[in-house]
Amino acid sequence: MTTMTLRVAMAGLAALCGLSLALSAFVLTNGDMRRALRVALGQKIAFVYPPRVIVVGDSLGERCSWSGLSKRPFGVYNLALGGATIKEIAGQIPRSYLHPAAAYLLIDGGLNDVLFDDSPLAQIENDYRALMRRVDQGKTPVVTLMPYVSDPNMTARIDAGNAVIRRLCAERPGCVALDLNPLVSADGVRRPEMTDDGIHFSDRANAVWVEAVRRAIAQAGG
Repeated sequence: MTTMTLRVAMAGLAALCGLSLALSAFVLTNGDMRRALRVALGQKIAFVYPPRVIVVGDSLGERCSWSGLSKRPFGVYNLALGGATIKEIAGQIPRSYLHPAAAYLLIDGGLNDVLFDDSPLAQIENDYRALMRRVDQGKTPVVTLMPYVSDPNMTARIDAGNAVIRRLCAERPGCVALDLNPLVSADGVRRPEMTDDGIHFSDRANAVWVEAVRRAIAQAGG
């Protein structure tokens, strides 16, 4: 190899390394790319190590560490995505069909519809009913009702939405409705130690949630 050829090859390799680093930096700093990478990686792992529990939901579910629900690695497959509405969470559910060995589908959602979309109660009911129709009959749904937030002005709307969700859960045999509010809130408002920003869960609240789900699954026979 001539000196000129070697220089060209080295320059090409340096350019390729620089491009790879730039792409890696973009993926790591871009939220949508990170989420897409997490979902794609999780899907591949789930085919090799079939999950016992599949999570669908919004940012509450996305941010929670669910490893405590399973005694083995990769026992929980998390499909939840931040900002998801009830309709969008329903769109996450068909991916669970690819994993028939999963016994439980953990669902959270509704706060984005109430807090940011100002969805009418009738729309929340229609969207949640459509969501429940998508749940595979072979999986037990464990539905977490909407937790209160730090703004007391939202309490009545959350209560109304939860009443609808609880009723829809009661219509499906075996469905578990999980109310965290007695554990993370007081008088219709999230307790300060149970939130980082008034909406999302703190690490302490996440630990309470995981334990509550674990107990609900145990009571359901899991």
